Amino acid sequence: NIEMKGTEHDRMKFTTIDEFLDMNEPFVPALKLAFHHATFGSYLKLPKAIRTWEQDRVHGAAFLARQAVNLAASEAHTTSTTTTDDDTTKEQNNINNDDDKISTALSIAMLRPSMVPIANVMNEFDRRVIQHGEDPSKVRDDLLQSLDDEGERCVELGVETVLIYYEKRHQPQTLEVNPLPFSDTAECFVVGTFSRSSTLKSILGRVLQTASSLTHTTKVKVVCSQSTPGDEGILLASDIPDATYLPDKSFQQSIKEGKIDLVLVGADCVLLPEGEKKGVVVNKVGTAALAECCKRSDVPIVCCADRWKLWEDDDPPGLEDIFELVGCEMLDHVLVPS
Repeated sequence: NIEMKGTEHDRMKFTTIDEFLDMNEPFVPALKLAFHHATFGSYLKLPKAIRTWEQDRVHGAAFLARQAVNLAASEAHTTSTTTTDDDTTKEQNNINNDDDKISTALSIAMLRPSMVPIANVMNEFDRRVIQHGEDPSKVRDDLLQSLDDEGERCVELGVETVLIYYEKRHQPQTLEVNPLPFSDTAECFVVGTFSRSSTLKSILGRVLQTASSLTHTTKVKVVCSQSTPGDEGILLASDIPDATYLPDKSFQQSIKEGKIDLVLVGADCVLLPEGEKKGVVVNKVGTAALAECCKRSDVPIVCCADRWKLWEDDDPPGLEDIFELVGCEMLDHVLVPS
């Protein structure tokens, strides 16, 4: 047993969460901040617009990161218009005014910790606006432009990679498989997807457009895994021309039967391998089982992510219950523009 005397540890008491959050007496430094991180910001006092954004479970990280930037900028403008004093403005930009002051941007970052682009852009917004006093509108515009630019670089790399696989397999005689139930011909290059991603939507839309302009007789078809829970694959299928979806089990069965030529997935976070450290990807639950199915069936699976999704820490971020870790070794390619 360890006995501690003569320190603040002698004075411990049980409190309710509400009592703890209202406490003003000194205690362990940054304890409230750690609490809010551990509870994914559930107890933070936040505007309704931010809480509504937090509940979105159908859009991907890139889409939600853009919305987060706009929300942070809007809140910064709302508070700054009430005063012209710089110090007071900085104080008002902290929604939760306790000993561990948390800015609006950092509060937003806590809400969806598995979606690393949100954390990365919010940290940058906080650094520039709260710490250095830059104009929120300019920071917003800069960050949105950077998200667009990095997203476009990722899309270009993804399109290039898909078309390489397409060129290798476009000849009809190389496709010795039965047509999928929704195909009108066996002469198809079938790309499968999982979950919903604005990045994948852009990649596949551009691939379809490019393939249609080529002289090859092989068509490109897109089939989405339903992606339960949440059924985001159904939504993605509605986003892409002539795409369809299959229940998750049927989707994996099609992979096993050689009816899908390539699987494309996005990512919410990427930790690249470095030295002895193995790389991992954070994505929707079900991605790991899908990757394993692809490996066993010798079907390539490619992950596409932009640089805002890179996580520089040694350990993965906090995992929400709809996300999981996938080892980079389970994926044929993890495409991140250099």
